Amino acid sequence: MFALVVALLGCQEYNLQGPNTVVTTYNPPSLEQEERTDRITQVTVPAVDVLFVVDNSGSMAEEQKNLRDNFASFMRYFTDSGLDYHVGVVSTDMDNRQESGRLIADGSTRYIDSTWEAEAAITSFRERANLGTGGSSDERGKDAAYRALTTEAEKTNAGFYREEAVLSIVVISDEHDYSRDVSVAEFVSWMNSLKREDDQTWFSSIVGPDGGCATAEEGRGYLEVTRQVGGVEFSICEPDYASVLEELGMQAAGLKREFFLSEVPIADSISVSVTTDGEEDRFKDSEWAYDGVRNSITFASFVPDPLAVVNIVYIPLAEQEAVEAVDTAVEEEE
Repeated sequence: MFALVVALLGCQEYNLQGPNTVVTTYNPPSLEQEERTDRITQVTVPAVDVLFVVDNSGSMAEEQKNLRDNFASFMRYFTDSGLDYHVGVVSTDMDNRQESGRLIADGSTRYIDSTWEAEAAITSFRERANLGTGGSSDERGKDAAYRALTTEAEKTNAGFYREEAVLSIVVISDEHDYSRDVSVAEFVSWMNSLKREDDQTWFSSIVGPDGGCATAEEGRGYLEVTRQVGGVEFSICEPDYASVLEELGMQAAGLKREFFLSEVPIADSISVSVTTDGEEDRFKDSEWAYDGVRNSITFASFVPDPLAVVNIVYIPLAEQEAVEAVDTAVEEEE
């Protein structure tokens, strides 16, 4: 009998359930697309050394004049800025022992610095850059720059180069480089070893573009360095150097037009303003552009002042994706 009872109990089905059945439904949290604000302060570098390497061969008269005439566009970022700057000039002539990497003097001074008044600095640079066209036809720009900052650094050029300062080298030449002392690879390695951070050295080329142009050969030996070290490329055949000298001045001073976002945005949600001395100015969409590859906004022509704050307000793309995921889940539940 006991075995029979056990057998009967073993075959019984049980439905274990509390007194009240709880019915649940999908109730997602409310997810609103929250805006994010990136605030980026425009800062300058504390000190910069700028070395102009100017071709003084027979075909450079017009280009030297263009440089001199537009140098004020470069200096506007330095004079009265509080920036500690040095600006010097060497030629590409390494055959002339009086040059060969030696800074061109104006009177008793070898370079311009932040103690100069604006007009005096511009006038002095124009004198230094008026090199004439009697220099060697073997333009050796890299050799001249290297010599200026190594062999001559503690001699003729003493005081110009400073280890703690940002270094910006600008070459202006209508031919390719004939340097023999340092190859492109050696020059790049040397420049990259000078400073702790990558953005503390620049090598810019105002030279013939790839394939050359009407009045200039391709700037071989210079363009490669610019593309590896970083800097500005500009065709020497352009009729006006004002824009490139302004760009070079802005770069050397550490000022930026491009500002990077901390998250990927919904592009249409971006708004931009700049706060200067406590006053906020909003910018129209046409006054800046968003680059999805670099995840940055760039002002078309405006350059924020030092210590100005760039405010970039946007909805992160991740917020939209999260909302869409919830909406999809709700639809599937229904």
